Amino acid sequence: MSYDSLYLDFDLNDNGHPDPFIKDENDLSLQELIPRILQERKQFVDITEKSLVDEIESLESSKTVDEALDGFDGLNSTVSGALPVSQEESVQEKFNSKKLELTKSINNALNETSLSLDFVSLLVASVKPNIAKNTMSPHLQKLIKPYSLNSDKLAKEEVETLQKDTNRSTKIGHGWKTEATSKIKDLFKEASENLTMQVKKENKYWNMICLVWSNDEALFRLRDPDNNARAIGVKYGYGDSGSDFQDKGLALFRKNVQTGEVSFHPLSTIGNKLVAKTYRYVRVRVLSRIDSDYMLTGQSAFDYNYSKSSHDIINEIEMARFFLFEEDLFYQISREASILFSYNVSVTAEKVSIETENEIVEFENVLYDEANEEELENYYQNVSSMSSINNKKCQLILIYLKLMLCCFYKYNLKLKQKVPTSLTKWKQSNSHPLILRPLLGNMRHNKYLHEVKQILVNLSNHYGLKPTIKLEKYTNLETKSSNPFKRSIEIPNSLFTWTVQNKVDNVLNVTINVTSNEVFVDLIAKLTVTRFDSMDAYLNNMNGVNVLQNDYYDFDDLKESLEWLICDFNSV
Repeated sequence: MSYDSLYLDFDLNDNGHPDPFIKDENDLSLQELIPRILQERKQFVDITEKSLVDEIESLESSKTVDEALDGFDGLNSTVSGALPVSQEESVQEKFNSKKLELTKSINNALNETSLSLDFVSLLVASVKPNIAKNTMSPHLQKLIKPYSLNSDKLAKEEVETLQKDTNRSTKIGHGWKTEATSKIKDLFKEASENLTMQVKKENKYWNMICLVWSNDEALFRLRDPDNNARAIGVKYGYGDSGSDFQDKGLALFRKNVQTGEVSFHPLSTIGNKLVAKTYRYVRVRVLSRIDSDYMLTGQSAFDYNYSKSSHDIINEIEMARFFLFEEDLFYQISREASILFSYNVSVTAEKVSIETENEIVEFENVLYDEANEEELENYYQNVSSMSSINNKKCQLILIYLKLMLCCFYKYNLKLKQKVPTSLTKWKQSNSHPLILRPLLGNMRHNKYLHEVKQILVNLSNHYGLKPTIKLEKYTNLETKSSNPFKRSIEIPNSLFTWTVQNKVDNVLNVTINVTSNEVFVDLIAKLTVTRFDSMDAYLNNMNGVNVLQNDYYDFDDLKESLEWLICDFNSV
């Protein structure tokens, strides 16, 4: 085996500067010599005694070879015990020390090899993490993250150029450092701008959240239904005020990733999904009978009075709350109307109609269109006095309906605040708002009063009597609370007093108590007839005889009974 040797003149170097990376082989330490031998010989297994001898013989003179062989034979004779004991011990100690030094060098080489392998594995980990983990030591995996190092590949031409020209390599190195520094500066600047932008977005987001919170809104935490991200919601409904409407009035505040602004998104009742709300409001209309046809004679205007804020998010919440109340109002009206079909009340998806003798009252669920101001302000309808004669009546009816719904909220809230008992639980599950029934009941009550009065007047005229007819309306409210809401849900009760005198000065006192039941719309006429011998006895309420006492649910029966009484009274 023969090897070519490369000899360098250490005095010859570029620009007269010595190269610190080129050293004399005779000055190399054992730690530097072993890697050099490994690089030249590849493996220690291939190095044998014979190969070394052959190489020495080919390089040196025969004398040098003989001295080397003599030294080698002397070493063998020392090992075999040919030398004296003292000399043998010194050789053995020297051998052991060299052996120990060689072992340490091998261990150091293995450690450096392991470190080099770990270093390369770290570089490769950013591109091929699975392969890098297989070659990385367990100790390194615990201490250092696999993606903590990166590497760039240099072109072969640049490597050769660097080896040829030290000055150029220095300039390229400086260029790389400058470029790396510039890139780092740009990265830091970009990161700083991104952080500044994120801070501005977060600041804007939380300022808007604080603005909503300062407006006394109820905020809560929830998850965004679309991406399950954490978010903040707002309760704009009337659940805390006593409402039991199916729509609880929940909305999500979603953050705009680009600007950081907060947007308002209502949630559906089922599944808390985002929905596109369509706003509707309640409108009251009155159609009067004119020449056997019904014509529009009154309509309520859209009344949306609230203090507008300079912030759109506050206006959106207020608008959603306003239309949620309108939606609840129409729901309760439709719910009540469903049990009044037998009283000329009809219900559709968008309208509830009440038909009386000469007019129709309609409650419409109208789609809100902000752009259509003429529809909201009734411009097209208020063209004449006839078409707008009942506008005030419609507006008052609408106000009454809203006040009654608020009254029901207050009633429900008091029930929730009481100690839970079987009675309060039953009331909470069976209480229904009295909104439409009291209104319809009072409308029909006035009609019943007119019919009863007409019956009494007709009987008096028919029999040539000079009666005294006295009407006391809503007599049951005199002892009730002064609270107008409580008075509104009382069943109407009015009293007719009819006094008739015959030819022999007998007096017949007829009292008719016109009232209704819990449905508010049925007729109940309680007739009580008392007979007196003279007017003085009647005035002093003495010796009165009860002639008849009965309840009637139909005008024909009431008229027939009164007619029989008058005939019998005049026949005396």
